[in-house]
Amino acid sequence: MLNIGIIGYGVRIDMLMDDLFALPYEVQIKAVADPDHERVRALMKKDGSKESMHQMGIDKIDGLLRSCEMNPDTITFYTDADEMLDNEKLDGVIVGTNCNTHTYFAKKVLDRNLPLFLEKPVATTMEDLRTLADCEANATAPTVVSFPLRVTPLVQEVKRILDAGTIGKVEHVQAFNDVPYGFVYFHDWYRDESASKGLFLQKATHDIDIINYLLGEEPVNVCAMKSKQIYKGDMPAGLRCSECDKWETCMDSTYNITHVRNDIPRNDYCSFAVDTGNEDSGSMIVKYESGMHVMYSQNFFARKGAARRGARLYGYKGTVEFNFATNEIKVFDHMSDKVTTVRLDDQGSRHGGGDIVLMRNFVHLMQGRTTESVAPLKDGIRSALVCLQAKAFSESDQFYPVTL
Repeated sequence: MLNIGIIGYGVRIDMLMDDLFALPYEVQIKAVADPDHERVRALMKKDGSKESMHQMGIDKIDGLLRSCEMNPDTITFYTDADEMLDNEKLDGVIVGTNCNTHTYFAKKVLDRNLPLFLEKPVATTMEDLRTLADCEANATAPTVVSFPLRVTPLVQEVKRILDAGTIGKVEHVQAFNDVPYGFVYFHDWYRDESASKGLFLQKATHDIDIINYLLGEEPVNVCAMKSKQIYKGDMPAGLRCSECDKWETCMDSTYNITHVRNDIPRNDYCSFAVDTGNEDSGSMIVKYESGMHVMYSQNFFARKGAARRGARLYGYKGTVEFNFATNEIKVFDHMSDKVTTVRLDDQGSRHGGGDIVLMRNFVHLMQGRTTESVAPLKDGIRSALVCLQAKAFSESDQFYPVTL
């Protein structure tokens, strides 16, 4: 039986546990370090009050324990991560704390030479990135970074097409992420930019990782711009939709998100309050070592059918386009009229089927069946570095004015 410790048990980690315990391995959660034990117990049981479960973003299933491995009565709870790491005999540790503490807790795990599963972004400051780089250089235990999109069947098929030379060497990329659920970054805890550190780190870190993975090249320079055009306003700080008299006319009220737009809210803070952080669109241009460049844009107020996430990769012989929203790949032959379409069915799995691949790899690393991480720490550092530098550039105003 493999014993896992978890530092910071939230909604994302709870989702990963569904995939972990769907696998045919003898694994159990031995211990959890988290300051709010009752919230964690409710998450594990899918139990609790309607209000608290709504805020967690999960459905209430009365009295249901998913499996014996998820029974909180068999788990030792700690409030201090060091105490858990010192007292428990663990085969691996998952870190799912708030983003600005990922590096802090990752270092504690790696210093003890334990296999680590680390949520993204791996770091939110340059200082933390340097700390992680030192850890990566000296660690003897492997790390799996939470980059599920790179291991989805969709991206793996694109990788196969590129490696086969179907379009020739990739010489240009246009990548895009139009987020249909972008309101969560202004309704929920993400709205606190001191914690989220902006949406390049929250979202682009996935997309840049995919591009890095597909290209197999090192990024060398980046410039960027971001805007906040929609989710801004003069409503009072800390205002909630449930306390606001505009709940019926505001299309971003929790009521209208749920009952008119038929979406699923995660919280009910006002998206137009003075304390709402984060840009609502952003773009970057990344230059790679061969001289080619990538254009990437993300948008957080596109909705419904406007949703798309993927990229176009251009070679001399052809172009490959993939889109997670449609689970579709198109290959355009530049030398003929041939267009090949590949459609994949992810059967409604989370992150296009990538989460379960990450969990399987983490188990195999703990078992010693492999020594190769499918999402190693060095790649998490590389992606976070691009996003941090893009954020810094977008806030520097280092642009040429359009004037004579």
